[in-house]
Amino acid sequence: MISMRLAGGIAGLALAAAVAVGPVLAATRPAANLAAGTAGSACADARTALRTAPSLSSLKAFGDCEIDRRLATIARLRTAIGDAKALTSDHRAALRAILDSSEAGLSALKPKIDADTDLAALKADVHSIFDDYRIYVLVVRQVHLVGGDDRVAAAAARLTGVADKLQAAITTAQGQGKDVTGASAHLAAMRAAIAAALGQVDGDAAAVLPLLPADWNAGTAKPILDAAHASLDAARADLATALAEAKAAKAALQ
Repeated sequence: MISMRLAGGIAGLALAAAVAVGPVLAATRPAANLAAGTAGSACADARTALRTAPSLSSLKAFGDCEIDRRLATIARLRTAIGDAKALTSDHRAALRAILDSSEAGLSALKPKIDADTDLAALKADVHSIFDDYRIYVLVVRQVHLVGGDDRVAAAAARLTGVADKLQAAITTAQGQGKDVTGASAHLAAMRAAIAAALGQVDGDAAAVLPLLPADWNAGTAKPILDAAHASLDAARADLATALAEAKAAKAALQ
């Protein structure tokens, strides 16, 4: 029979494992949350006015609205980056630099649009809001993906700690004469799933962070972002497997 102290410790391991991966598994689509309230409908009235009565003033109003909603999104992204406990210092700094550059460019573009008196120049400046910054298709996804990768790494580290404690419990149980074959197999599967999760996202942040709006415009950024998103989803699945194996190992010891 397993000692009461060991039984209590094993019971706590399941909770520790769930806490380790909970935030990662819950955040299935954080990009949508980061951009909440910034949908194109925010500028629907300005767009309708532009279509109904196209003029310098209506085009300026539309451009100003599109810049303002992007600046609001950048502010939300900045808050999200500040609140993200799992982000590494290097990744946090890199993402903030992207936001700073985007914010500075858009802030400088707005008075330029307001001062335009030539329709062709104004159209070019308004188009640059979309072509030169790519806040929604690129920057929001950079924050989402890099943050997600770092959450995977943090959860993997915590799960590894749980695995080490499970190993200690297995060793103790074995010393008490218990058959630990099943628990050991589940622990091995847990460690394999942790390694798989880390392998899924390995190198993704390094590929995603340098991407620029010009890369999106050229068609080279989207495949990289899509692949990183798929890797992140796969890593979450691996972490869920690791959590299930931790619970199975714990159950096998009881």
